Amino acid sequence: MRLDLTEIVTHLGKQISYEIDEPPIEDFGGGVWCVAPILGHVTFTNTGRHVVARGSFSTTVELECSRCLRAHSMLLELPIEEELQIAGHTIEMLEAADEDEIPEEEREPLFVDNIFDLTELIRQSILLALPIKPLCSEECRGLCPHCGANLNDGPCGCPPDVDANPFAALAEIFENEESVE
Repeated sequence: MRLDLTEIVTHLGKQISYEIDEPPIEDFGGGVWCVAPILGHVTFTNTGRHVVARGSFSTTVELECSRCLRAHSMLLELPIEEELQIAGHTIEMLEAADEDEIPEEEREPLFVDNIFDLTELIRQSILLALPIKPLCSEECRGLCPHCGANLNDGPCGCPPDVDANPFAALAEIFENEESVE
């Protein structure tokens, strides 16, 4: 959803509200799917040098658990707080810098020619809010390292890995010392 903010940009102090009711965003990649509509509101205000966007939105995403690889849902309720630079009003630091010296990632891709890309802002907000290692629950036991069975469903039947304990060698030494005495 691209919003034309020309009306706000040309009138100092102008304020417009927009209700967000959009279908789920499909392009996330990396084991993340938006499974519910995006609902919320945002208010745009011209402060002279910036158009300030404030509001909030909510949606539900489906993530893949990093331990057991099962899908689980996560409700996201996120704020929207952005200052969009109005063309012709530049920050003093940027006035001294040459346009070619500004790295591409520091340029404002969301607000170009008074058109604001609200979908991209929402997509970026969702990606930043996601946990680095999503878990279906704190008690998730993950997968068996030998057979790959989901340990949340019960034990897998594999023998316990005695050598996996790094202190097993020390326990053996202590047992040998006790038997010598």
